[in-house]
Amino acid sequence: MPVSLMPKQTSALSHQRRLFKPALWIVMAAAALYIILHIEVPLLRQHTERNYFRTIPFLIFPHIAAGILALLSGPPQFSSRLRRRSPEFHRVLGRVYVISVLIAAPLAIVLAYNRRIPHMMPYFFLASGLQASTWIVTTVAAFLTARNRQIQQHRQWMVRSYAVTFTFIGIRVLVQFPFAVPHTGVNFSLEIVFVTFMAILLSDIGLSWHELFHRRT
Repeated sequence: MPVSLMPKQTSALSHQRRLFKPALWIVMAAAALYIILHIEVPLLRQHTERNYFRTIPFLIFPHIAAGILALLSGPPQFSSRLRRRSPEFHRVLGRVYVISVLIAAPLAIVLAYNRRIPHMMPYFFLASGLQASTWIVTTVAAFLTARNRQIQQHRQWMVRSYAVTFTFIGIRVLVQFPFAVPHTGVNFSLEIVFVTFMAILLSDIGLSWHELFHRRT
């Protein structure tokens, strides 16, 4: 490749990244708002769900609060401008995110165990346990690499961790689409596993995109 063409290609690639990143966040924010306003809020108002939540308020409310905090505190950590201008705030926000995940994820396992729906147990418990365990592992890995000053690896693990964080929205988006197979029982549990797997796979493909499709010059 002529050396004179390299700056142009680098500039084009940088421009594509600048466009892709905000577009991705806009799509994710729109999906989250839709699910919260049109799915979760009406669900909380249902009589059967209110009765269930009253039996475990000390579990469900910390889980919801920590989950929302993780969902909201994740995106600012991917801002390069914030990291440069306020590294201390970036670190504080990172600790908030890690603590939120370490509260929400174990509670998700406990809640799944207590959700004794005959046609979904033990599949729902196993699927939720896999999802929550993946969430914990990726988040702890992001924390350890940050503590050890392995910045590149830290960013990669944070991408994986937040991808798993967003599976809670992704699963609810998935069940809005009609398929031949109903989203109930074992099928819903398999969807949890599938979305968790795809979150890790797609985030790794995104992290390795340049290496996968560009030859070293």
